[in-house]
Amino acid sequence: MHRFFAAVAAVAAIAAPAASAGYYMEHESVMPNPATFQPMKATVRSWHDGKRFKRENPIRNEVVIIDLESRMVVGLNPTQKTYWKLPAERYRQLAMLSLVVMGVTPKPDGTIDVPDPLFMKTGQTAVVEGRKAYQVKVLGKLPPGVESEVWLSEEIPLTTEKLIAELRLALGDPKDPSFELLFGQWRELTGYPIQNVTTIVTPKGKVMSSETLLTFREMPIDPKEFVIPKGYALTEDPISMMERLMAAQQGPAGIGAPLPKKQIPGTLPAADPR
Repeated sequence: MHRFFAAVAAVAAIAAPAASAGYYMEHESVMPNPATFQPMKATVRSWHDGKRFKRENPIRNEVVIIDLESRMVVGLNPTQKTYWKLPAERYRQLAMLSLVVMGVTPKPDGTIDVPDPLFMKTGQTAVVEGRKAYQVKVLGKLPPGVESEVWLSEEIPLTTEKLIAELRLALGDPKDPSFELLFGQWRELTGYPIQNVTTIVTPKGKVMSSETLLTFREMPIDPKEFVIPKGYALTEDPISMMERLMAAQQGPAGIGAPLPKKQIPGTLPAADPR
């Protein structure tokens, strides 16, 4: 979302009739500067209306619009005035990466491995942005040196169903039972996640990133929020770019191409683990 909220983000749980209001939210995002490791802060805004979701992250200079009515995902770059498009199913490859800090392991077949239990209540409480909250630790298979925690509060009129709805949207409304195991783990928690914190141990010490709920409103959402602005030019999507760069690194193939560095003449190359 952050990871938890990122991604962060087909709303079976809260999809409402067209006349119902949507949600507008603001989170404070804190991320380390990649060059200096000093914290950078920004207000992340999001709009959620039925099967449409929009998230605006100034730190990343990125706006992502998810529309499961059309099953398309659009990414905007406000500085360069460009946009990319991906089918929801293909965008899932990016969304799955955000699950790593939730202790969930994506599998090659498109399903996920969800530890049980995924969360552990620590008994710790605190006041976060004026709301009493309780802490849960993520027990999943986190990368080495990474710790994640979530603070939830019952003092706002939202539940984890709201977060589950955003997860469904970001993941393209997956139907595999393994995703229902993930959603079920969230449903066991009371209240709503108002802060998530990820700590990473680096050679220069610990760095932290977090997102904290500042405000939310239930309100009608202008359909124009989910439209590509005029004057934006289509550009290459991040998955295609990644695939192109990986193909370029592999070099030429076919007769006359150099052998892979680790391949011994007269032998076959090892099978691709994918």
